[in-house]
Amino acid sequence: MNMDLNEQQAVGQRLRSARETLGLTQEDVAGALGIQRTSVIAIEAGKRNVSALELRRLARIYRRSVAWVLGEEPDAEVAGDNGALFRATAELSPEDKEQVLRFAEFLAAAKSQQTPKPRTRTASTRPFVDGD
Repeated sequence: MNMDLNEQQAVGQRLRSARETLGLTQEDVAGALGIQRTSVIAIEAGKRNVSALELRRLARIYRRSVAWVLGEEPDAEVAGDNGALFRATAELSPEDKEQVLRFAEFLAAAKSQQTPKPRTRTASTRPFVDGD
């Protein structure tokens, strides 16, 4: 694939991040692709172009989409975590959802050493009701 240097470096960083997240070594990836470890190093450094076939294989190895590798879609883990949270709360009552939201805000505030602001019910925090 023809990418400019900045695109190659961004792709390389995403690939390295995905590899490290999965606990794979450069040697593991090289073996799976049938290339030398030095080629994996060069790809991750943005110094070597990646063929379309290699890109597809890398995406499969890292359990990501090609679009994610190319930076065309958000980080899969963040999207996956948000989706899991959404699914976990889907069957809760509106009151329970409000409690989950308050608890999440409490955790976020505690992490940043801030006092959570009191919530007032607005159209944006009001639970969705069929017919809205």
